[in-house]
Amino acid sequence: MSGRSAILIVGGYGQVGREVARLLAPRFPGAVIIAGRDRAKAEALATRLGHGTRAMGLSLPLRGEPPPLKGVGLVVMCLDPETLDLAECCLAAGVDYIDVTAKQESLDALERLEPLARRSGATAVLGVGVAPGLTNLLAARAHAGFEHVERMDLFLMLGGGDAHGAAAIGWTLDNLDRVFTVQQDGRPHEVRSFREHEVVRFPGLPRTRKAWRFNFPDQRMVARAFSIPSVSTWLCFDSALLTAGMRLAARVGLSWLLRVPALRRGVMRVLGACRLGSDVCRVLVRAEGRLGGHPATREFAFEGRREAELTALVAAEAARWLLAGHRPGGVLALERFVTPGPFLRRLEESRPGLQLWMGSV
Repeated sequence: MSGRSAILIVGGYGQVGREVARLLAPRFPGAVIIAGRDRAKAEALATRLGHGTRAMGLSLPLRGEPPPLKGVGLVVMCLDPETLDLAECCLAAGVDYIDVTAKQESLDALERLEPLARRSGATAVLGVGVAPGLTNLLAARAHAGFEHVERMDLFLMLGGGDAHGAAAIGWTLDNLDRVFTVQQDGRPHEVRSFREHEVVRFPGLPRTRKAWRFNFPDQRMVARAFSIPSVSTWLCFDSALLTAGMRLAARVGLSWLLRVPALRRGVMRVLGACRLGSDVCRVLVRAEGRLGGHPATREFAFEGRREAELTALVAAEAARWLLAGHRPGGVLALERFVTPGPFLRRLEESRPGLQLWMGSV
């Protein structure tokens, strides 16, 4: 990455992108470039951030246009683009790449770029966020403490009072009544969102909650990475009313109605303005297996505020590892790129209000 010091943040004025920029700009003055379709928005944010932050107009897909990679050593993708043409250009040019996507199709396509990254020496880090991201790190940490893990459950509680972006809301609606595959008893098994639940008690909360199956890619990533027979991800909101509403919408088939563009836009506006609950985001991983020759269950958890901010913290910390020279090459999931324990502790120490629980029984 010699001679390439710039950090290009694509989608840099969106909810996640602007938080990544805010974290990286003072740490790497003069290096951060805010990129997006609306150059005026990018310039406005660059001016507010200071620290020599620059702006760039960039539309995706590239459609044959040369990629703006001169002097760039790292690209942080904070969008879900239609194609991976920019990612391919980055890896072909030896430019490192971080992606925060939670779309299974995008993750699968990025993994197929492994030979390209290996040839150029570039490193791409995937699953950089909350789920996947924090869930994968906690899963890796939990797995390391067992002789054998039979089952792992990944729980995510989102704050109903958080400001969720349009892309996140749209992805949630798209998966509201989705049939998907999980690993169960060592075999692929078809399930449906919001049809089954597990009970969980997050640290610091006085009572248990019902969390419902949801189509997060972390459950498939973790099952494959650690060869665990059964892995599932479960979702709830801190507002029981909002959780019940989402479950009802899934059961009555609202996802079919959301194919009508006008209705979809209306529902997204309502959900974007809805504030039921707090902005706290909680993640918990429960592992069941054998420890010291005996059956055991251990739980690892992380708590913070605002999902977009947590995603940005994870992305900025992953960027710091890359920019410090940790560039193994290839396409790696976050839990394979970093050492999970130290990474999680550094996140916890990065600001007040973040809390990590390691290994309660």
